[in-house]
Amino acid sequence: MNLIDLNGLLRFIKVEDNLFYASIHPDNNIIENLGQHFIRRLPTQNFIIHDKNRNIAFLYNTKEYSIIDSSFITIPCISDEEKKYQDLWSAFFKTIAIKERTNSRLQMQYMPKKYWKDLIELT
Repeated sequence: MNLIDLNGLLRFIKVEDNLFYASIHPDNNIIENLGQHFIRRLPTQNFIIHDKNRNIAFLYNTKEYSIIDSSFITIPCISDEEKKYQDLWSAFFKTIAIKERTNSRLQMQYMPKKYWKDLIELT
């Protein structure tokens, strides 16, 4: 998957009052470009994008960013509010799906299964 694909695929979760976190498993090292994209989209939001394949993290605090070795950070637990939103999203996703029309081969054609682990609706 390339940068454009991950722009729409990245899922932030709320971990603290003013901090959002997203994990990714990209094939290439695109974390800086991806982080710059989200700085433009979310300039007033603190966030962390964690590349688990390379053990690096893009940290942004509304003023500046840095890319660090992710072994130096501890990701806080998911917030209760976020857990409720994830449960609602999963219920919505399951509710709108038409079981008889499920086509996993087509779904994997548009989004390989190796990226599903980062998506709430497909885990």
